[in-house]
Amino acid sequence: MKITDIEITVSKVKELGDLDDSPAKDTTTASSPDIVLVTVHTEDGIEGYGFGWGTKGGLRTAHTIAEVFKPELINEDALAREYLWQKAHYADRLGGNTAFTSYGPLDVALWDIAAKSAQMPLYKYLGYYRSSVPAYASSTFLKEPQEYVDLAKQAAKDGFTAFKLHPPGIPDLDIECCRAVREAMPNMILMSDPVGGHYNHEEAIRVGRALEKLDFLWLEEPIYDHDIHGLNKLCTTLDIPILASEWNSDFFSKANYIKSGAADILRADVSWTGGITGALKTAHLAEAFGMNCEIHMTLLSLMDLANLHLALAIKNCSYLEIPYPSGSTFGIKNPVKINSDGLVRPGNGIGLGVELDWDAIESSKIISL
Repeated sequence: MKITDIEITVSKVKELGDLDDSPAKDTTTASSPDIVLVTVHTEDGIEGYGFGWGTKGGLRTAHTIAEVFKPELINEDALAREYLWQKAHYADRLGGNTAFTSYGPLDVALWDIAAKSAQMPLYKYLGYYRSSVPAYASSTFLKEPQEYVDLAKQAAKDGFTAFKLHPPGIPDLDIECCRAVREAMPNMILMSDPVGGHYNHEEAIRVGRALEKLDFLWLEEPIYDHDIHGLNKLCTTLDIPILASEWNSDFFSKANYIKSGAADILRADVSWTGGITGALKTAHLAEAFGMNCEIHMTLLSLMDLANLHLALAIKNCSYLEIPYPSGSTFGIKNPVKINSDGLVRPGNGIGLGVELDWDAIESSKIISL
């Protein structure tokens, strides 16, 4: 099934949802995020879709796809996903020199095509392990303990049995926020994710000890993911599991965390780990070492659907992450949603089963390549 063309469209997101509360909005390089829609066309008339990352502007991602990866895929077999994944890596090495996150939407589009050609939902095409997965509400960045308490209570009303704080990033305040939520929600599964870079080693250990007493499920990215030595120190010192490797996102970097004892739990994401192909490799690598691989959500609505299909096809993922309260919805009509029983289920459509919101995409379009 020959690939005949790859269209790339960059749209400016007008309704930010949870990105309103992301630290990225306060940086000098961000105004509102872009979505990079990739459409892969085949000679059989089957199209596959993927969304690219553009929190700090989508043109960089779009040009990377167009200039580095698109030439490697045109006229190739859309079903040769592993070959094309390896080919893209080699093209990057021979001068691409770019973040492999840009290949994620292409790989997802190829899996979408394959499942559509088989007339199957993607999770079934992958060889699914389950047909539903528990989800946790992943909070916005707030300022005060009571705000997190109120949000956790609302999440529980909406059917969530687990809640992850993105605390402000100040160690003592973070502990106070986590303690307040635990006291208010004694039976809820809780996690904390300060998003790296806020703590030094000693502060991370202090926060970790506090979260152990509060019975938190994990502490995520307490220091930068590149600090392998520091992460090893935390893993060997603390009892609470350390979840790491989100930002060192390439699949091949994951082995370093396992070998170095720098993570108790790995992260994978179809956006940042080289698509479904790279995320599956990561999950299976973790499983071989008796580790969980928790699936990250990126605020890219279509890619969150792909992450759902991925989570259904692996055993070693406890929860699906859902940005809360407003989730990620731009560009599609059927975003990921939790059911009243705390589980997320896929739709019945073939492939990703995505319904693109072409009106929103076209009305917000910046450029097409």
